[in-house]
Amino acid sequence: MKTRPITWLGLFISYSTITAVNWIFKSQYGAMLNNSQVIAKELIILTLVGVLFLLIAKGEKLGLDSIGLNFTGWGKSILLAFGIMVCTLAAILVGIFISQQLGWSFGESKAFDALSLWTITLVVIRAGVAEEVFMRGYLLERLTTISGSKWIAGALSLIPFALFHYQGQGWAGVLISFNAGLVLTIFYFWKRDLKANIIAHFLIDFIPNVVVEWF
Repeated sequence: MKTRPITWLGLFISYSTITAVNWIFKSQYGAMLNNSQVIAKELIILTLVGVLFLLIAKGEKLGLDSIGLNFTGWGKSILLAFGIMVCTLAAILVGIFISQQLGWSFGESKAFDALSLWTITLVVIRAGVAEEVFMRGYLLERLTTISGSKWIAGALSLIPFALFHYQGQGWAGVLISFNAGLVLTIFYFWKRDLKANIIAHFLIDFIPNVVVEWF
């Protein structure tokens, strides 16, 4: 079946939004953004998530269930999210251990140092929502349809997702993000519950970056 131009636009938005917006802000303001700059950046990315939703509904004439997103069964999704979180944390620890053995530094980014906890909370909300909508929900679904293979779709989503984390986190960040993304991808294909992925992704970022810092 021929892929419509509107779907190619959706793929472009999903692949490029986070990297492009981050690059524009860092080029304009430098690596250490202040609270107002980060808030603006995150809201732009979330707005483009909304644009993708509009493209799905009005351009592709599909529901959000076409990217595994629905708003029922919250209890099951929350329980699943905790399972995803545990498995993802285990994969992250494996990535950290391998990175240490290879001498790769990790966790040295100072991008959050000048930000308030409220701003960091917005960042981790955006990460959970945007990265899962773009890299799991939309890319996995549409690339599976285009390629006819979940393996190809998984690779074409997972490898860029990992490489996005090179800037600021180095090769350790790539490996750890790959491991985490692999777990999130497996669970998405297994349960096709994007909101469980979003909740798990949010908690994985929120607990160390906000809860731990709060206390």
